Amino acid sequence: MVIKIGDFALREQMGFTEKFPRWAVAYKFKAEESVTTLRNVTWELGRTGKLTPLAHLDAVDFYGVTVRKATLNNWGDIQRKQVAIGAPVWIRRSNDVIPEIMGRVGEPGEDETAITRPEYCPACGEKLVERGAHIFCINRTSCRPQAVARLDHFAGRDAMDIDGFSEKTAEQLYDSMEVRDPADLYHLTREQVLTLEGFKARKADKLLAALEKSKDCTLDAFLFAVGIPNVGRKTARDIANHFGTLEKVEAASAQELTAIPDVGEVVAQSVVEFFSFPENKVMIDRLLAAGVTPQTAQGKAEGVFSGMSIVVTGTLPTLSRKQAEDLIRANGGTAASSVSKKTAFVVAGEAAGSKLTKAQTLGIEVIDEAELLRRTGAQA
Repeated sequence: MVIKIGDFALREQMGFTEKFPRWAVAYKFKAEESVTTLRNVTWELGRTGKLTPLAHLDAVDFYGVTVRKATLNNWGDIQRKQVAIGAPVWIRRSNDVIPEIMGRVGEPGEDETAITRPEYCPACGEKLVERGAHIFCINRTSCRPQAVARLDHFAGRDAMDIDGFSEKTAEQLYDSMEVRDPADLYHLTREQVLTLEGFKARKADKLLAALEKSKDCTLDAFLFAVGIPNVGRKTARDIANHFGTLEKVEAASAQELTAIPDVGEVVAQSVVEFFSFPENKVMIDRLLAAGVTPQTAQGKAEGVFSGMSIVVTGTLPTLSRKQAEDLIRANGGTAASSVSKKTAFVVAGEAAGSKLTKAQTLGIEVIDEAELLRRTGAQA
């Protein structure tokens, strides 16, 4: 339930924080809680090599949703919450979405079994290493799940945008061509690709052409593609625009990184750690040696929207959200994710929601896609 001030003049006086209006207060039902039994813990391997403990529970019902699994954050979380196999645990669904184990119930019993910290990777058998709060498999060459996931991420649309590449392709290349690292992709020959199941001449040529094209990439796409933990495409763009070159990003300190708006200590530390690990340095050196050339970022472009903060919301007739935001950036503007008093105008499409309402309340100009194109000269 949301309680709002009805007087629009008073709303404007009360204003907004960065994330919500001061003239509205949301009340939610208290998160439903229950007790169930922890039956097992498995360790899930991600593309960065990080292992995350997954709790398997006796089924418990939350408002008609049956929960059998919940994430435990890390090894320290397991110890802190003093959970064990066979132990009764207190569980809740945060915001009625995410199953969360809050801790154990009661004192340890005789039928419980302690959860053991894994010493070897469940996928490849490599000895694990502890880095900060997390446990990692650093076997980049022959740990199949993380290698396949890393290749798929590297080739993704928001990363190197290698057309015709998929997770299935990554699996085929791993199994048949011994492709273990993104740099290996740039050494594939036409003859090798043609031996893959489902690849005829046209499809093979298309993939090789896409690989060649991807060598000339933007710095932000490259930073996102190499898989720095906690760095999404927007953060990668902010970092690239701030430092300009890969060399400067590699040498950046946590203090220099947190000087960038919206980059906090966690992200900064992730970037510093990523470039300090030898295996990541080797991967990047191999990519550069293969001909991948991240372009020097020029910072913000100059144009009709220079100095403006612009928000895109809703579904536009012909442009995707990304295309509209790229157009704004290409004309010097900042594509913001939330509406504030600093917003120059809002580009609204079909089914625009709270951002449109907030813009109207603040008296901010709202335009459609056609007007955006007209202002940029992309449409007469």
